[in-house]
Amino acid sequence: MRVPRDTIISLTPDGDLVPGAGQGAVGLWPFTQSRRLLRRSVAPRLLDPVNLLVLRADPDSVRQMLERQGWARPDDGATHRTWIAGRFLLMSDHIALGTRAERVHARLFRLGEVTLIAAHHEVADGGGRHHVTSWDRGRAATAAALEAAGAARIAATAVITPVDLRGVPGDGRVWRLVVDPPR
Repeated sequence: MRVPRDTIISLTPDGDLVPGAGQGAVGLWPFTQSRRLLRRSVAPRLLDPVNLLVLRADPDSVRQMLERQGWARPDDGATHRTWIAGRFLLMSDHIALGTRAERVHARLFRLGEVTLIAAHHEVADGGGRHHVTSWDRGRAATAAALEAAGAARIAATAVITPVDLRGVPGDGRVWRLVVDPPR
């Protein structure tokens, strides 16, 4: 299976992600890939799905929320990018929970006061190369930590990426969380 380069989802003004290009919505690509690739890849083995969205929080705030739950910035992990409104966007930061041998790794992307996250659970092989074992487990662990730090979960999106991308379990949905503004 190949993923079309022109697959676009839209971030609506009310904070939902919907398939296709929408009126008054920001169009984005629902995947991330290595920054070394110059064009959007069609090869699923090179893609990670966006699977979390945090409204009313920039990546610095999200990282700080996760750090308060025991997460830390890893010393390794490829720099990824995605495409927003037809232009590439490098990840703002990344953070992990666990050891280099097994961890949940989350890449954070800034879209104004919204943070897009590509989270996954991964294990390292004998040579130290990481292999993704689950999109959903990484998403669930990241969401649980954000909820423990004060974010509230709202309805998930419809399916926006292929289920079982790369043969890795996943439901293709983006979980949405919201952070209440400080009072």
